[in-house]
Amino acid sequence: MIEAKVVEAKVLDLLPQGAVRLELESRVQIIGHPAGATRVNFVRLRPNDRVLVELSPHDPSRGRIVKLLPG
Repeated sequence: MIEAKVVEAKVLDLLPQGAVRLELESRVQIIGHPAGATRVNFVRLRPNDRVLVELSPHDPSRGRIVKLLPG
């Protein structure tokens, strides 16, 4: 099984249909979407929020937001 890499990112823009533009620590921009638990518990994301993102092993320009970080 392919392991997904988890990295910290910052929310740049909110896009249609729940997608989010994120900037990784390496200054690379990707598109992300909330994971299932985040969607069920309704976590509101805003620009400049810090999040943990699980990068897709098949397409490194896409990711899944797994956690909203404090502060």
